[in-house]
Amino acid sequence: MVSKESIFKLFASVVVVTVIAACSNEEKKKPAADSTAMAKSNTVVTMHADTGHLVGAWHDEAIKTEDGKDIAYEVISKGNKVYIQAITFTGKSLTLNDAPPITSSASEIKKDGDKYVGVNSPTEVYKVDKTGNLLIYDGETLVAVCKKIL
Repeated sequence: MVSKESIFKLFASVVVVTVIAACSNEEKKKPAADSTAMAKSNTVVTMHADTGHLVGAWHDEAIKTEDGKDIAYEVISKGNKVYIQAITFTGKSLTLNDAPPITSSASEIKKDGDKYVGVNSPTEVYKVDKTGNLLIYDGETLVAVCKKIL
């Protein structure tokens, strides 16, 4: 069984490959809404389905989708596996599910010392810093700092 702390650290390590590519351009970073205010506006919805368990969520304030939606990452555990996946939302209308489905775009991650790495892409590295932010690396290069939501 994976400890809650390990899962939290793992979540910090994982991100979808396409998101890393989008995050790699530091010039695209734009200021976003206050993460404290955003966290207060979030709603957690309980659903009873055969899905994973939500470990944590982080907002990537630096990028948006092509249609202007905000991006967040959720880390999900299911059995002995941990996944990270991108989700989108508009404004402060983020709804988190404590038992989210694991989508086809989710990436499996695994613990490697004090970080997590992508199972299929070992250059994807995720760490959670002392303040709870998710740090996303492409190899040794920091590509994104995502604010903790949950």
